[in-house]
Amino acid sequence: MAKVLKIREIGDPVLFVKCEKIDIENISDEVLEDIENLKETLNFTEGFGIAGPQVGIIKRIVIIQVNKEKCTYKDAEDVPTTVMLNPTWKPLSDETDIAYEGCLSVPSMRGKVERYTNIEVTYYNQMGEKIVKQVKGFTARDIQHECDHLDGIVFLDKVAKPNGFATKEMMNKFQLNKI
Repeated sequence: MAKVLKIREIGDPVLFVKCEKIDIENISDEVLEDIENLKETLNFTEGFGIAGPQVGIIKRIVIIQVNKEKCTYKDAEDVPTTVMLNPTWKPLSDETDIAYEGCLSVPSMRGKVERYTNIEVTYYNQMGEKIVKQVKGFTARDIQHECDHLDGIVFLDKVAKPNGFATKEMMNKFQLNKI
């Protein structure tokens, strides 16, 4: 039975470790259990994605799940629960935008981060099938953010300056997340 795992917060050394690749040819029961626990944990939060290290799993696993009705990004699209093993991405153009991001591992802060607006993501699902997709807007941002976690990077490392930070409270008060 899947369980909700503790979200690791900024300062925890596990967030700065580069994760190990999953053996796609032999997806173990342990990996499948990790996936179910990550799904359960994400469902317990208000987040739109989660990566293994955020709960202490040092494996290249990302779960994305977006409900556009609950997302304040204007270009958000519904994304069903999507398991990504060993995800990689590449930009499809030089076009970027700067927008505030939040993170389950940095619960009270938001920061302006520049991300590519159109990417191609390649990953394997939990059955070991290779998937290649083109995504844009918030989904592209979400995937780039979660993939950073797999390489030991948190969004704070990429905040655009000056004035790139805001608290969650001020984001809501001044509707900065509606930009």
